[in-house]
Amino acid sequence: MDVQVIQRLLESGECDRYGYWKPNAVMLFMQELAGLHAARLGTGRKDLVDLHRVVWVVARHEMVIDRYPASGDLIVGKSFPTRARRGIYPRFYEVKNEAGQTLVRGSSFWTLVDIHSRTMAHVPEISAAMPGNEGLETPLPYPGGAQELMEGKKILYRWQPLYTDIDRNGHVNNSRAADWALCFLSECVDLKRRPIHTLRATFQKEILPEEEVELFFRFKGDSFSLRCQRDGRACVTLSGTVYEEYEYPNM
Repeated sequence: MDVQVIQRLLESGECDRYGYWKPNAVMLFMQELAGLHAARLGTGRKDLVDLHRVVWVVARHEMVIDRYPASGDLIVGKSFPTRARRGIYPRFYEVKNEAGQTLVRGSSFWTLVDIHSRTMAHVPEISAAMPGNEGLETPLPYPGGAQELMEGKKILYRWQPLYTDIDRNGHVNNSRAADWALCFLSECVDLKRRPIHTLRATFQKEILPEEEVELFFRFKGDSFSLRCQRDGRACVTLSGTVYEEYEYPNM
């Protein structure tokens, strides 16, 4: 039970107009791996809400897309946690294809949030349930924080979350910001030749239903960043890079 593995076919609805696996879909796949594993460990959503009145929230996420799969390809996802540290729960991910080639590597920090106060919570029983996995090689180091660009092409936008933007925790999932970033990137770079290579996401504050947010996007060279803020305070920040040149496959 120390490692969770899922294998399935990549669906066309998870890919963009050029057939690339959309970064928000990659993030959701990793979150699904984490959620299924948590349930096996007795720390799934229902267990947490019923017993402790808390839920899992991703505080940081980092991933590197080494190779893009095509729609219909078999993908094999693996995820495992390591020992919790002061209320932070590290988790790691690796996605490979049927031939065993690495497609995506990832890491994340998860926290527990009280469903009533919406503040960070510490539950010793959950920390104790996490396997140490000290002997497993991690595909990436601990996730770094998103780095906002201060110069380059700038795009400003206002967004009010709609019904389909809200997840089961009652707020906008970090993965939606990756979708917004991809839309802005399409105005700055040829995504057919230069899809996303790396991505970092940092969660600072919830984006709740019917609360308008300001989106500040910047692009320079091969780097981009997106700051989602409300009332002058950052809620979610993303940063990443695009490929200098990616060999477009026949998808």
